[in-house]
Amino acid sequence: MSSRRRYLAGIGTGVATLGAGCLGSIGGGATGTVSLLDWNYVYADGILDQLENDTGISVELQAAQSSAQSLSLLRSGRSDHDLVALGNYAVPPAIEEGLLQPIDLGQIPAYDGILDVVKKEYFRSDGSVYGVPRSFGQTPLAVNTDTIDDEVTSLQALFDESYEGQIGGRDDARLQVLYERAASGSDPINPTSADDIDFDRLRERLATHVGVAGGLWSSGGSSEQLLRSGEVAIQPVWNYVISSMQASGIPVERVYPDEGTKAWFIQFCIPKGAENVEAAHRFIQEWHAGVGYESLMAPSNIAVPNERVFEENDVELSAFGLDDPSRFIYEEPKPQSLIERYAQVWSEAKSAAGA
Repeated sequence: MSSRRRYLAGIGTGVATLGAGCLGSIGGGATGTVSLLDWNYVYADGILDQLENDTGISVELQAAQSSAQSLSLLRSGRSDHDLVALGNYAVPPAIEEGLLQPIDLGQIPAYDGILDVVKKEYFRSDGSVYGVPRSFGQTPLAVNTDTIDDEVTSLQALFDESYEGQIGGRDDARLQVLYERAASGSDPINPTSADDIDFDRLRERLATHVGVAGGLWSSGGSSEQLLRSGEVAIQPVWNYVISSMQASGIPVERVYPDEGTKAWFIQFCIPKGAENVEAAHRFIQEWHAGVGYESLMAPSNIAVPNERVFEENDVELSAFGLDDPSRFIYEEPKPQSLIERYAQVWSEAKSAAGA
């Protein structure tokens, strides 16, 4: 029986063993309670109870809102978490500011199977790893084919005045700048210096985007609602939102833009001062040994970027575009001063557009 069928049976009966596949959970080992800061949607109903039944590890989950907010919490000194999920751009400053502790890869044998494309050098410092990739997602364009007759192939559509009132986008300064630079062919796409950016032109372009937008979203749920309600017909959304809408029979097409599809990955990090460090390590191992596939990858179409997870569950890398990682664009780490400048310009652009 596959690990997927084993686990799904166990949700109802309490007899399944998570991580029973070839990746292998760590037999015996750490138990106790792990205080986890992560997004609620990542953990399917029953998954954490089943983990406790099988391993003795209980999880206290606090809902994260964004990587930026989680990073701010770590900076405040008010975090008492054993494990925190951070986006790739948030890990380097957390390392530099001494907010994280090194991860002992000897306790996470599944790390060897993690795809090289997400093992970024900026997750390392002085030979140690501070972030273990949890998931890999992508943000293609969703296009309502009942409303839009044209073939949409480019991010330029997000700035096209002929689609006025039909465009949507995320209310996030960093991502808006990334989309604009990709759509306009700016080089570098991820600048690390303000000297590489024409902020007047950027402000004007972002104001154009806001001006043609029928709505902006701040969560997966709100992005889906904008499309379902017909308020927008073209917008970048997380991949699982498109899958959910297609399953409901809504005529939404998934479009991978010519300039590249925005991709993202989230890392498990252990804060400095965490109390249950061994259990946090075991949780990471269990995630890659089976929990992640059943909790997130199978139901939400967000990949656990581990080669052996794909092999064990007979999933092709191409199903998530990972057979050709060059098709993706990423938001890379940048100085805090530049992040703040992006936020200022985005706010000014929205004001100029009357948003």
